[in-house]
Order: sequence, then C-alpha cells, then structure tokens
Amino acid sequence: MAFSKGTSAGLTGSNPELRESVLDVLKDISPNEDNYFISNLGVAPVAMNTLHEWNLFNEARVTSVTAKYEGEETTYAELQAETRSNNRTVILDSPVKLTRTRASIANVTGEDAMGVEKERALRRLKNSMEWNTINGARATGMSGVARGMAGIDGCISTNVTAWGSGRSFTEADLNDMVQSSWDAVGSSYVADLIVAPVVIKRRVASFGTNLTRNVQATDKRLTSEVRVYDSEVGQTVKIIAHKDVRKDAGTLTVYAIREDLFEHSFLVGSGEPHWEDRAVSGDYNNSIGVYITEFTLVSYNQNGHVKTTGWNAGL
Repeated sequence: MAFSKGTSAGLTGSNPELRESVLDVLKDISPNEDNYFISNLGVAPVAMNTLHEWNLFNEARVTSVTAKYEGEETTYAELQAETRSNNRTVILDSPVKLTRTRASIANVTGEDAMGVEKERALRRLKNSMEWNTINGARATGMSGVARGMAGIDGCISTNVTAWGSGRSFTEADLNDMVQSSWDAVGSSYVADLIVAPVVIKRRVASFGTNLTRNVQATDKRLTSEVRVYDSEVGQTVKIIAHKDVRKDAGTLTVYAIREDLFEHSFLVGSGEPHWEDRAVSGDYNNSIGVYITEFTLVSYNQNGHVKTTGWNAGL
C-alpha cells in the first residue's frame, strides 16, 4: 500500500510524534590545550607590587691579561655592580554568566551547564596567559587603562636579528642562533629550547644527522612529540611548535631560549588563577562569576636568549 506524501504517519520527515536524535557525545576540538609555558615554566617568589623587580649580573669574559712583575703592589679595579630589571603585572580574566534557566538545563552530554562553562573558561584563561607569556606588551597602566607585562618577545633585546622577508630557515641558521647564545653566556645557560611556528619544526625535520632523537609527550606534560637537535656547538636543544608565535610572512619568528631563565610570578595574596563569584543582577541566580589572575613574567637575564624574525612562511 502506498502512503500519501505529507499526510501519513508512516513518514518521518515532519512527523511531530517523533523525537530528534541527539548524540550524548561532544568532541571539543578547540586548540586550547597547547600551553607549554603555563605548564612548564617555574614559579618565582610572589610579586609584592605591580612593578616586580629583580637584580641582574653579567660580567664580560676576560679578553686580555696583563702580567704582574715581581714585587708589584696590588691595584684594585672598580667592582662591577649588579643592575636591576623589572616587569609589570597584568590582570587577565575569563568570565562566565548563565541565566537561571540555562544553568538549570543539562547539556547534551548530561553534564551540569555551569560546570562545563567554568571548565571552558579556565581553558580560555590559560590560553590568555600563554599568549601573554610570549607576546605580552609592557604597559604601565593608569586609571581606566590596563597594565601590561612584557612577554618573551619583549624581554629579548640584545641577540635580535630581523631578516628580509623570504629568507628560508636552514640548519646553519639554527646553529648560528645557538652559537649567539653560547657566545653571550656561560655554558650552563646556553639556549636549550627552540620555539617556532609549526612550519619551522617541519623544516627542522629535514635537517641532517644531528637530529637524533625524540622526547615523547610524557616528558614535562607535553601534548605532542618534541624533536631534539644536537647543535654543532655542543648544546642539545629541543624544538617545539607553538601556535602563539608569529607565523605570517615577514614577521615569522623563531626563538632560541634558555627555559630556566624565565619564570612566572603571581601577585601576593590573590594573583594565582582562582574563581570569584560576582554580584547577581537580573535572572542569573548564582551562575555568574570569573576566573581571574594577576601575574608577570620574570626574565632573569635576556642575554642567553636569541630572537630572529622575517623568515619565509612556506616550506
């Protein structure tokens, strides 16, 4: 027996008696888990004020020696003084605001809506902290104007090279970067981490026999495999691809850094990332609040790091 289109209960097209099919599975593929520096940098002592300071000392290596004759009186040169560096704290937040109605209704997965949104907000905060750790711009801040901290990019000022657009990154360039660090600091503080866009990591994968081994994702809470390169100056460096490093042609950047010369400091008392409830206004019940943090990047000595820009963005 044939059914008449649009009138038969035997057809599913617009039958109001039928319930839609919704999977109770949600795959969140947002690129929000790649936060290497938030996961791996050390935590320095707390910042006691919004201007956070520390001392530096870097004495040049002797390049000539004057011998002393027998019986000569001792002369005393002026001692080299320490210098002081600093950074500003930055306030970052990630708010959540759900209406009473929305907070009362379960998600497709059956999970509590507010719990899900708070988890996502915390990931967004970590992403913001990671981006600022690399790209943050220093700003003093004043009434109504946000403070800003200098990120890794802004902390490196000595060993900086800006190439003309279109230069391809080669194995010689990688070794030159490591040597620039080696020339400037003691062997205990030579750069040990190359941070670059993924296209540079792919290019490094084609280098020669010095690319000897891999560090698996279980090391230091990494989310992907990390290549290790044995440089010609004797320093072994890891190479990681990072989503927050500038990757456009003309501004593509590669960093060679000494990881333990950077740390995070959180403002004393309430700077660590935490949740704060906010005052309820309107029909929002208690489903309103914010994850918030105040912190800065401590750069113990920028001489050990190298920054190069202007690389070709293609393979």
